Amino acid sequence: MADFKAEALALKDYIIGQRHYLHAHPELGRCEVATTAHIVEELKKIGIRVQTFDGITGCVGILEGGAPGKTVMLRADIDALPIEEHPNGRAYASRSKGVMHACGHDAHTAMLLGAARILYAHRSELHGTVKFLFQMGEEIGTESRHYVEKGALDGVDAIFGQHIWNLLEHGTANLEDGPRMACSDRFTIRIHGKAAHGSAPQNGRDSLVAAAAVVMALQTLVSRQNDPRNTFVMTVGMMNGGTATNIISAETELVGTTRTFDNVFRKTLPDRIRQAAADVAAGYGCSVDCTYFFGPAPLINDHPGLNEIARSAYRAMLGEKALVPMARQMGAEDFSVYMEKTPGVFGFLGSRNEAKGLTSPHHHPDFEPDEDVLPYGTGVYAYFAYHFLNG
Repeated sequence: MADFKAEALALKDYIIGQRHYLHAHPELGRCEVATTAHIVEELKKIGIRVQTFDGITGCVGILEGGAPGKTVMLRADIDALPIEEHPNGRAYASRSKGVMHACGHDAHTAMLLGAARILYAHRSELHGTVKFLFQMGEEIGTESRHYVEKGALDGVDAIFGQHIWNLLEHGTANLEDGPRMACSDRFTIRIHGKAAHGSAPQNGRDSLVAAAAVVMALQTLVSRQNDPRNTFVMTVGMMNGGTATNIISAETELVGTTRTFDNVFRKTLPDRIRQAAADVAAGYGCSVDCTYFFGPAPLINDHPGLNEIARSAYRAMLGEKALVPMARQMGAEDFSVYMEKTPGVFGFLGSRNEAKGLTSPHHHPDFEPDEDVLPYGTGVYAYFAYHFLNG
């Protein structure tokens, strides 16, 4: 039986070295050209066949085992964020102004490259195929769909993903059944009024006033139309309207987001938002048109067998008591797009270390995970793939 923990720990320098290189050379989503080239080169060095795609960055490594069987996919994301890293004196600090790996995708990529090396060493034992997906643009929220559309998941029997998590202490992990992260949808409401001079408001139809009323009315979708047992958040984050201080605004635009774990309720939101906005705006003599964009679906671990393999992987790497509870997250993760196509499971690997002062949250200019946890993430990837194929 392979000792994936020992093998991963033996690769610690390689994994952290890869993370340092990637952290120093971050690229934004859809622009990860050099990042993709680096990953392709590393996979080829290992001996793994690589698939790239026209029109998008990212790639898939393909490792065929010594015997026929199922296909498992392991996923890492590769994009960085438009954030300026705070000066920290680290030799591997971002060399790209205004761009930083402030979420941990550099760590995910490094961990998966480590897993590729381990699984290649065990290729003759594998009953089936392992695919290593290095995905572009996770921060954009919908780019995972391109890999589905281009057939990368065709024939895949299960997919596993994980995220280092600075809200969990190092040495712990979380993998629970059921909803884990919310959807992230967007809506735009355009309110049409009639311009007039501010000294004669009776001659106009004030879209800004109507928009303010719509913002308040939309909150009743949360407080009065939604079942209070259903977690639901609606945020209007932008209001754009007006042309001058003394002109009644003819047009105002509202842009916002909705978050929920309930897919059935989620599908009713476009009509609910449109109706609420239209009814309120009509009282101010205005009309509306609405658009609604369905982003990543809720991320739900609803395959018990896969969940248990993943939990076993975390226990094997971190110990029997490593798994801890964690509240569902209202943030989104476009790994859920893969789970709509293929059975999948998603976990969280603790990377916070208060003793080292590594406590900054994700998307913060001071974000830094405890790198000592990265080999364990590599081991989890390898363990999951091996035991899914050979279990």
